[in-house]
Amino acid sequence: MRPHRAGCLRGLSFKAFAGEVVALVGATGSGKSTALTLVPRFYSPTSGRILLGREDIADMPLPVLRAQTAFVFEEAVLFSGTVRQNVLMGVRGEYSEEELEQTLTGALELAACDFVADLPEGVDTVIGEEGLSLSGGQRQRLSLARALAARPAVLLLDDPFSALDVGTEERIITNLRGGEGNLGGATTLLTAHRPSTVALADRVLLLEGGKIVADGTHTELMKLPAYRALMSAEPEAPASLAHIADMLFGIAEGEVSAAAESTQNREGSPTGEGGGTQ
Repeated sequence: MRPHRAGCLRGLSFKAFAGEVVALVGATGSGKSTALTLVPRFYSPTSGRILLGREDIADMPLPVLRAQTAFVFEEAVLFSGTVRQNVLMGVRGEYSEEELEQTLTGALELAACDFVADLPEGVDTVIGEEGLSLSGGQRQRLSLARALAARPAVLLLDDPFSALDVGTEERIITNLRGGEGNLGGATTLLTAHRPSTVALADRVLLLEGGKIVADGTHTELMKLPAYRALMSAEPEAPASLAHIADMLFGIAEGEVSAAAESTQNREGSPTGEGGGTQ
């Protein structure tokens, strides 16, 4: 993955609370994907801070930080193994066979992976290198299931629903909010181009030139000419991150905020303070 240009985020400041679904939208080069990559420290901001809960992520050991985040890209990264192996490979800790089975079932349900039941061997079906025996939408859903099985506090989704129909997309977002057992319910930051995806978020942040220029619900932002134009534009060519494996590790609860410059802390809520990245 090529490094992002210096200073592509400027004065970016926002908070995202536990269980909230926040969509970052903007034209190509606006900084939305870069903002997501700062959270698991694929890159580090040149100034400012990102807080997970009340802790600066710069002070957290990288394995600890990435055990609390899961990243799903548009181009799903799968491995030559069974469905079961792909979904459970990010699970950490000591679990009984029964607990692992419950995790597998719950993650597949949350990610709307109904198609798995129709595979020749169900969850024990070998899907081939990079899941080439599956459709694009099926690969995206399995990649999401793997992220959810890791029980992340923060779920980072970089346009992961592009190959799904609107009904499946809505079902997944609803599942992410409600959870299944002790899965789901993570703070979710997502980038998207389709209005159907953006409309499902609790809040939408409109980025231009690395800055947030509007913050509100999809309905509220549709009053803005720039936002309406963006939502009616042709889909952008995806910025592929396919060569990075999904960072799939997690714990149950948390709050996150993304990079910012001078923002006021509120007790018990996450705050980010940051500038550009390189």
